[in-house]
Amino acid sequence: AVVSTQSTGRHKMVIVDCHAHLSDICFKENFPDLLENLRKQELFVIAVGMSYSDFQEVIDISLPNPDHIGFGLGLHPIQRASLEETRPLTSDDTVLLSSWLDSYSSSAICLGECGLDFSKWLCPTSLERDLQRDALRLQIELSKKYDLPLNLHSRSAGKPLLDLLKQNDIRGALLHAFDGGKKAIRQGVEDGHYFSIAPSLVRDPSQQQVAKSVPLDRIVLESDAPALGPVKGRNNTPLNLLQTVDHLSNLLELSNDEVIQLTTQNAVRLFPKLKNHIRL
Repeated sequence: AVVSTQSTGRHKMVIVDCHAHLSDICFKENFPDLLENLRKQELFVIAVGMSYSDFQEVIDISLPNPDHIGFGLGLHPIQRASLEETRPLTSDDTVLLSSWLDSYSSSAICLGECGLDFSKWLCPTSLERDLQRDALRLQIELSKKYDLPLNLHSRSAGKPLLDLLKQNDIRGALLHAFDGGKKAIRQGVEDGHYFSIAPSLVRDPSQQQVAKSVPLDRIVLESDAPALGPVKGRNNTPLNLLQTVDHLSNLLELSNDEVIQLTTQNAVRLFPKLKNHIRL
């Protein structure tokens, strides 16, 4: 994938960030600077919504900037009950999602962030896990109705998520920040899914295992900004994907340009609407 740089006549490949949270408060103050840096570095970011409270914001930052930002709408498996408390997503929470997709599915690149989160401190009971499964099944049906690929979260729930996708005949979903073991990774590959690699690759053995285990035609890039940065505890930014590319090139014994080319081509195959935003 290339875009033209009219001022110099050069061409550069676009780096696609398949999963980021640009509606996070940490990006608000310096958003114009971030946008300018995305332009300079030829980065395209899919800004994912996680709850109704941030849907309008991801739409509002994406639509005026179609060359560098697109969006997805979905409901994260853990929702905020109050400023200090969280709760699992339920089927009742999904009722309004179809009306948002009625209005914006033609512009959306994916449905997400959605998925399962079976972390013991967030979802300790089997009842809560079943509620999450029911809510995800409904979002899967919406992804089929609106023809939107899934952008999926699966913390401590790799195999349960893969099993649910298989039961619902889903292939070609994005498994973001996948923390399952080698067997689950193999199952994900066999079932046609893609795996995104974040800047935390430089410090995270589980990300390194994914990168080394997944075929080259199933790897894409993500920042998950402001999370999953190269330095734990510091806010991440999509610009750190340049470090991911460096590290991946060493890990996979490819050039940086080869890593960018294959991950961008994979992203376009995974999310066909990227063709509306970047020139191939």
